[in-house]
Amino acid sequence: MNDAVTRRIFSKLDNLKTLLEKVKKNQEDMKEEIKTIKEEVAILSHDQACIDAVIIKSAQDLLEKKIYPNYDEFKESAEFFLRESDNEFFSTLGSKWEPYFEKKIRKPLSKRLRSLRGTLCARVKTAIFENFSNMLPPISNVAKASEIAAWKKKLAVSNCFRKLFEKIEDDENDTYMTKIIKNVWPKKKNIPNLQIAWAISISEIFLNPKNEVIKMSEEIIQPALARNLRKIENEEGFEYESDSSPTPQRPVSPERQKDPEKQIEPERNKGKKRIIEVETLRKNLKKSKRKVENNEYEGKKNDEYEDDGEEGEEGDEGEDDDDEDDEDEEGEDEEYHNEIVNIESED
Repeated sequence: MNDAVTRRIFSKLDNLKTLLEKVKKNQEDMKEEIKTIKEEVAILSHDQACIDAVIIKSAQDLLEKKIYPNYDEFKESAEFFLRESDNEFFSTLGSKWEPYFEKKIRKPLSKRLRSLRGTLCARVKTAIFENFSNMLPPISNVAKASEIAAWKKKLAVSNCFRKLFEKIEDDENDTYMTKIIKNVWPKKKNIPNLQIAWAISISEIFLNPKNEVIKMSEEIIQPALARNLRKIENEEGFEYESDSSPTPQRPVSPERQKDPEKQIEPERNKGKKRIIEVETLRKNLKKSKRKVENNEYEGKKNDEYEDDGEEGEEGDEGEDDDDEDDEDEEGEDEEYHNEIVNIESED
């Protein structure tokens, strides 16, 4: 065998070796791709019941601790409850956690929290009418601006706003506001300060005759919420003042701005202050439990509020729900009036 033939053989062997190395590398790459695909399938096919439970727990937790969380707070809460529920699965996510949160959790969690807020807001309004009974005239949640303005100008509405922190009976400790809070959370012993401040803010804004607001949104509530939470934490008093600054309101006509509250001005200009200390408020909340009774309705029956707050969920697929957080959160067809309804509450 001559040298030329030998060189050709060795050359072909070298080419074969190179080809085998490429095949081996491709096999390794394919193994990695298969592993990645399996991980993706495992992530995407993870038990939906587990994710649903995480969303429910996270939404309830955020309602008590944040009410209006930002993106990072949403993600941190979801991470905590996912770790608690299935830490092994969370560990497999690694760097994929944020895209997984964005794809599978963020929108349904945001929607769930918004639903809980809407249901709770509706309960506060119902409790307002329940406790002021025949003193407060009815108003539809879809009332026109002119109807809202007329309702806000009624003497009865102004009187209820003025009485919000007054005792219901002279020989009792409960004020209208403490009774409203008890009605919203009849079975809850330790209500977070944030939720108390939120309920107070809704009640003040809803009854305040200086604005034309009956539907709540984050933009409207946030300033009052921060102010009332600060009062509770600093153990300051809650008071009615005739010259209190108005809450955020929708634009009104120049004619209405000239003399918007002619009927109620004599009552509001007395300048009297009624104060309830925060410590008394909290003690009263802990002192008694609301008795849930079956009441017969008279006249037009009040709409019932579903505790799960899941109304209006259809048609949200593929849309960015975050933009909806600034929208009014209550249902669109409730009429709030003075007929008593039973309200159940989660412990």
